[in-house]
Amino acid sequence: MLRHSSSKGCRLHIKLWGTRGTIPTPTPQTTRYGGNTPCVAVHAADGELIILDAGIGLHWLGEELLSNGFADGGHAHILLSHMHWGHIQGLPFFQPMLVRDCHIHLHGCGDGSPLMDVLHRQMEHTYCPVPDFFVDGVGARLTATDIGAAPIQVGVTTITARRVNHAPGVTTFGFRLDSCGQSLAYIPDVEYLEPGHRQPALALAEGVDLLIHDAHHTSAEYDGRRGGGHCSDAAAVELARMAGVGKIILFHHHPDHDDDVIDSVVRDHANSDVDVEAASEQAEYILESR
Repeated sequence: MLRHSSSKGCRLHIKLWGTRGTIPTPTPQTTRYGGNTPCVAVHAADGELIILDAGIGLHWLGEELLSNGFADGGHAHILLSHMHWGHIQGLPFFQPMLVRDCHIHLHGCGDGSPLMDVLHRQMEHTYCPVPDFFVDGVGARLTATDIGAAPIQVGVTTITARRVNHAPGVTTFGFRLDSCGQSLAYIPDVEYLEPGHRQPALALAEGVDLLIHDAHHTSAEYDGRRGGGHCSDAAAVELARMAGVGKIILFHHHPDHDDDVIDSVVRDHANSDVDVEAASEQAEYILESR
């Protein structure tokens, strides 16, 4: 069962901290759905924290964590779908990284380079005004694991990663989390240019309670942007229908789409046989046993 809530006493608690694609878009016209780039926090029943992507929304998640005692030995796993800037630029501004008693474990793929080396390059002093904790050892204990074919076990939560079609030459993952009978799939950047591209996404999304899925383009504009690495809201909802999900959250909003545009996209699916909602920053969801 899925319900909105601000309570954290649940089996799987999900909070959206960044919902925008590509670049931050903090304008008066994006206040309802948000302007921060991708970041989703998932708290499991055993207290483990799993963070999906490290866009600018990660900074604000870090502020909340520190205000709730995370500095006293906090531990988090950050899953990076890929290395495009919109999905990693929150890392230098994630305050728990500077706290010595915290432990941050990173999962991702450097496409032939060690993951830490790839992340370090965005923090070279020419570009980044904060200390390079990947090299200098400033603050938290950092560990990193390259994502492979085997599931990742974080406490009671099993994480499955599958490569999805996004951009040529860029390894991009979608993730599925199964925890105490609840399930979540997160596929933030994907395009289905041929039937085979749907197979890994369908495997991740099959029967999940909640699917967070790329809907960067509206259906009306997609044909003119085909091949850019993102899909339309119609393609996202069709994938959700095929996978038999409980609810789909349309995610990775285009930076040029204001709140009114996103409202109209959701209205287009009002009569769908799938429960459709648009990702809104600070929205919370609870997945719990029936």
